[in-house]
Amino acid sequence: MNTWYRGAPAPAYFSRIPGFFGYSQNTFMRQLTIKLPKGHKDKVLETVEEFQGKNTIHLPNEEHDVFMIYLPNERVNDFLKKIDQYEEPEINLIPRGVITLYPPASESPDQVADVQPKSSLEIYLGGIQSVGSMFGLFGYSLAAGIIVWIGLFTTTTYLLVAAMLVAPFAGPAMNAALATSAGKMPLLKSSLMRYGLAIITGIIASLILTFIFPLKTLTPLMEEVSQVSKFALFLPLISGFAGAVNICQSERDSLVSGAAVGILVAASLAPPVGLVGVGLYMMDWQVVFSSLFRILLQLLGIHLAATLVFYFYGHVTPKGVRFLKGSYKTVVITSLVVLFGIAGMMYWQFSQPPFLRKASMNTELAEVLDAELQKLEYIKVLNKDVTFSNEKLDNKSLARFEATILAKDTTITDEALKSAVINHLKQNMDYPYRRDIYEVYEIRVVTD
Repeated sequence: MNTWYRGAPAPAYFSRIPGFFGYSQNTFMRQLTIKLPKGHKDKVLETVEEFQGKNTIHLPNEEHDVFMIYLPNERVNDFLKKIDQYEEPEINLIPRGVITLYPPASESPDQVADVQPKSSLEIYLGGIQSVGSMFGLFGYSLAAGIIVWIGLFTTTTYLLVAAMLVAPFAGPAMNAALATSAGKMPLLKSSLMRYGLAIITGIIASLILTFIFPLKTLTPLMEEVSQVSKFALFLPLISGFAGAVNICQSERDSLVSGAAVGILVAASLAPPVGLVGVGLYMMDWQVVFSSLFRILLQLLGIHLAATLVFYFYGHVTPKGVRFLKGSYKTVVITSLVVLFGIAGMMYWQFSQPPFLRKASMNTELAEVLDAELQKLEYIKVLNKDVTFSNEKLDNKSLARFEATILAKDTTITDEALKSAVINHLKQNMDYPYRRDIYEVYEIRVVTD
């Protein structure tokens, strides 16, 4: 026999609610235990029926009624809102899927299909619970900064992936978006503060290591990471969308783990954070500004995409979560700031060629190079590439145009062939912003 509060034995009986067997959209349920003063039993059972609960258990007591209720994920928040009118309830919510089986037995496979998103209440409370301790935030940020610095210094790509696993950037970024959709300014300020502390800790770790082990020049991986693509906005938008959907979905409704989504969020943050510390030590402001550009763009893009998912898919709105009482003014103002911030950064990126578009211009210019080389009938192009350096010459970004060619006419000397190819490229290559790029050519002639 179970003993409940005040030592009163609790005789239990199941309250079978008619009409539930026809419920077509079955899900894993959420288990709630609710304690109310006596006198509301019938109203509570009617409310449970209204919100399509299953297998309700009523445990009467001398002064209270206790109900064990199993509700679909998405209906928990609205159910609790309605229960509030029956005096202040005491509630236990278990945020885990519960399998409810009920007649007819032939429908059991359909009854365990977990296809509904979490309730807005569970999404919001889950976000708050994921904040964690400040010690953990600093510790993981420091570890991520050290790992990413070692990876950049030794040109070891898999260490960058390891840093993405450790970096605690996903949580604050998701909580900031959750705060915006809910209109909660205190949570937004706290999340942004934690995000900033994580970033600064990673930068300081990288800076200290660079002081201890000084660098004279950037490694090839550092140069590669420092270059920004014109498609840089797509990654944070996709990351924010995937992260928010993962939080909203029921735990058994996705083949993608939360850890994998966290890596996606941190993928474009951990490397530039480590690179800022290196750039500050070397006073390479191109590296510093390009890395800071990516860090800020990631936050804004993740914030925008995740906020939209939380608001429209998760139904986390200022009035959509029980007891929340957020502000629509916060939603509007924060969203406008994010939108104008993204617009301003996009204008900056495309008005400063090729500074913030080197990663994608490499490919674009390689296509231009190949098109011109194919026009020369006396050579066979074996390989071609264009790479940008972080150095400048005559106040222009330095780009190296490389090609490996095979001469079809063996009567032409290698030097004459190189000279002819370079002159052709200088006179005929045409692409936007050529006046902003200092071209350097490296043509290699091979023989068969």
